[in-house]
Amino acid sequence: MFFAWDITVTANTLEKSPKTQILKLSKGIITRVDVKFPAGCHRMVKVRLIRYGLQLIPLSGNEWVTGDDESVPTEGYYELMEAPAQLKFIACSPDTSYSHVISVRVQVLPRYVASVMPLVEIVTKLMQIIGVIR
Repeated sequence: MFFAWDITVTANTLEKSPKTQILKLSKGIITRVDVKFPAGCHRMVKVRLIRYGLQLIPLSGNEWVTGDDESVPTEGYYELMEAPAQLKFIACSPDTSYSHVISVRVQVLPRYVASVMPLVEIVTKLMQIIGVIR
């Protein structure tokens, strides 16, 4: 399943009073998150994703994801055991002079699909190495 949000972070949103939004998800395994920063952010718009008080993105505590005209992908394996599940989007944009729309995309797979993905990747690489597929 694929979830998507476009979230407006207003100009000069300070860290002490950040933009927050609850992102509702289904039960399953988060396998990928993309945070897209439009051109003009100049790494001045900062984003975090939190679950139960634990910072998931970025994993380095007290840090932020930033960007400018780029998508920042994160792959992982984080289980959401109940539905509806939630992530908290937190963003700030100190010293900016206009609003920015940050796009957040989350892929949630059923557990049985997510659990076999590493095996499929290993088999695929092995087949490439021995020349069965390109």
